[in-house]
Amino acid sequence: MKQLEEVKKNLLLEYCLERFGINPEIWEGYIWYSGSKNKIYLANTLELERIIPESKGICIFRLDKSPKPTTNFLQLFGRYITRNYVELDNENTKKYCRGEDLILENNKSIIPGFLLMTNKNRFLGCGHWNGKILKNQLPKSKFCKINFL
Repeated sequence: MKQLEEVKKNLLLEYCLERFGINPEIWEGYIWYSGSKNKIYLANTLELERIIPESKGICIFRLDKSPKPTTNFLQLFGRYITRNYVELDNENTKKYCRGEDLILENNKSIIPGFLLMTNKNRFLGCGHWNGKILKNQLPKSKFCKINFL
């Protein structure tokens, strides 16, 4: 595990600002790391002695052709996101949490790509909007059946 290259860090900072409207000032005090399988981690000044960790902090992105935000990232930093999020009604929230894809009305203010899914100020996770279908990006391990909200 090594500190993230400045070029990649700047790419992700720009992505967070452009895609989600996240103010760059919130990243002050964090260190960005790159791990295996193109995973990007965020940690505070975590110094460990006598052990070599596989990872530090939380995985916030996967960086292949373009950045893909993780569910952890969207849930933890959702309160800072000012654009490209979808407020789901209760019925669609239940479907999303079960892992289903959703068909939503075309919303001109949302740019196709990765989105934060919300319900009543709850930050649920990630979806990918292509303009017609919202593809569920919630990890299978986080699927759950919700009977009521």
